[in-house]
Amino acid sequence: EKSQAPPLGCFSLASPSPPMLAFASSPLSFSAPALARPAAALRGAASMGLAPPVEKSQALPFAERPAKLDGTLVGDVGFDPLGLSNILPIEWMREAELKHGRVCMLAVVGYIVVDKGLRAPGAEKLVAATSSFTAHDAAVQSGHMWALLLACGLFEIVGAGAIASTLNGGERKPGEFALTGGFDRDAAKLERFKLAEIKHSRLAMMAFSGLVTQDALSHGATGFPYF
Repeated sequence: EKSQAPPLGCFSLASPSPPMLAFASSPLSFSAPALARPAAALRGAASMGLAPPVEKSQALPFAERPAKLDGTLVGDVGFDPLGLSNILPIEWMREAELKHGRVCMLAVVGYIVVDKGLRAPGAEKLVAATSSFTAHDAAVQSGHMWALLLACGLFEIVGAGAIASTLNGGERKPGEFALTGGFDRDAAKLERFKLAEIKHSRLAMMAFSGLVTQDALSHGATGFPYF
């Protein structure tokens, strides 16, 4: 009587071949469908009265996609490992993300150009020998920080009304202040610019954190390029 070979991907002590395929083919064949859940499959399951399959996060394929990160926001890849979208309004967090990202994009450029010698009008003599690392204390001592505080305060006051409109169900989307530069005439181009902005914002937040940390390790003595 002829013996039958064990099926592919199964572990058998009697099999003369090593069971490597059992550890490779089985996980791959199981996890591949979980990583790609077409929208048609989700709609089909809902129409048949079945519970839709769990959709995975694009950023974290091993985790479930947060319920509120449904892809409606530009640049949404389902990244929320701390579950903050279940605690705070998603519009509030996108507003904060864009605001911090825009500030950091300006901050990275400003930090570098100050270390390369550029000074604000009227501050050339007072902070001529100041580096970006020591600029805060120098601006406080010279009084220039008051002008910066006033400017930032005005921006915050103006923006508060717009943010309140968004949180109260208005038509305004997070981060929008009608400053499109004419790019809103082409909807497709505007969407590309929005995606580019959020990607650059996230990169700038990480870059500024690393830049300042690296500069602080030498107490501002290294200077550009900070290594």
